[in-house]
Amino acid sequence: MTMAFWRTIERVPGHATDTRDWKVDLTDCWTQVERYLPETSKYAERIDCPWPGGEHCPRHVVRHAGGSVRAVCSDPGRLCETLDINSDDIRIRELDRRRLFADIATALGLVAPAAFARGAALLHIGDHAIAAGRSFPVFAALTSPRAPLGRADVLDLDRRNLPFVLLVTSLGAIDPDVPALLAARRGRVLTWAECLHFALAPRKGFVAAVPLVDLFAPEIAALADASDVVQRPVMTLPANARWSDLRFAFREEAVLNVSYLGQAPARLEPDQIGMRDERNGKPNRQWRLLLVCAALGGALPRSFPISTIRGRRPSRDVVAILGEFERGYDRQRQILAAALRAQFGIDDDPFTAEDDCYAARFLVDASALRQGRADQRDRNFAEDD
Repeated sequence: MTMAFWRTIERVPGHATDTRDWKVDLTDCWTQVERYLPETSKYAERIDCPWPGGEHCPRHVVRHAGGSVRAVCSDPGRLCETLDINSDDIRIRELDRRRLFADIATALGLVAPAAFARGAALLHIGDHAIAAGRSFPVFAALTSPRAPLGRADVLDLDRRNLPFVLLVTSLGAIDPDVPALLAARRGRVLTWAECLHFALAPRKGFVAAVPLVDLFAPEIAALADASDVVQRPVMTLPANARWSDLRFAFREEAVLNVSYLGQAPARLEPDQIGMRDERNGKPNRQWRLLLVCAALGGALPRSFPISTIRGRRPSRDVVAILGEFERGYDRQRQILAAALRAQFGIDDDPFTAEDDCYAARFLVDASALRQGRADQRDRNFAEDD
């Protein structure tokens, strides 16, 4: 459960306080949340006294010549116990909103914007795609009951006349009339805790609390045409299926065999998984990017310009092919990940970030493609003889 994390974010003014204060409420989930609370170069000068304290509380941090650190009550009556602490206890940690929202976007299958607005009370954290050209925006707020989100804050949401979702720390962190106002504009308010669980070790970040097709069912239904059927996964997989259970094997450039734990493979073509360009009938950019991933042994570049992928510099031919994706690459990779989630019904990100690449969590086999090209070269040489 993530409830304690969101309550603590509500409690801490400015989302920055000392390590000891963060841990008061987050001891049980510290290993999961520490990644979102990086240390700064600042240290606390005061430590809160137990409530109600005295007139001259809180305790002041005193550094001694030998390197020891104590928090001493300033009240003449010394009402509060002196604490022996260390420098790590009083190091200020500040919430890393960029990392937090990036992990949330991954868990909720969102195509995230290029950058998150800094300091904004309300921001757009991504779009959830349900089909080619059809998506809805998701907004987020980290406000608290001390300064709740009001009508004025939500009036100018760039919702593009689409259904949308607003995620908040708790219903107490928004004015009571905001949910009704948003509902009249096709919006829905959800809390972070009902949408997200912490990922189980050794994974980091979050996972969706329920399948995304259920979590976003009202928005998906609102976007679907009357004749549409809400898209279901192309394969029926167990609820506990993982990407590592799947094997992707390209038999041809427009034919992909996908098997689960060695079972008979499903033969898939681009149109079956929503990856055919309706304008020309050819595989779209997501299919081609998946093909490149297979050619690279299950990896995609981390960023451009490309130096290495899995510690090796790719050939000039591969670099030239990847050049097609350089413009808007991050968004294209996110769209591919979102499409794979939707098509196979696995909410986890199908790729994991490594030092110099994004590695596919599923097994990839492009040997048939390589053999086919070698056979074609042999035929070409034979014809020349």
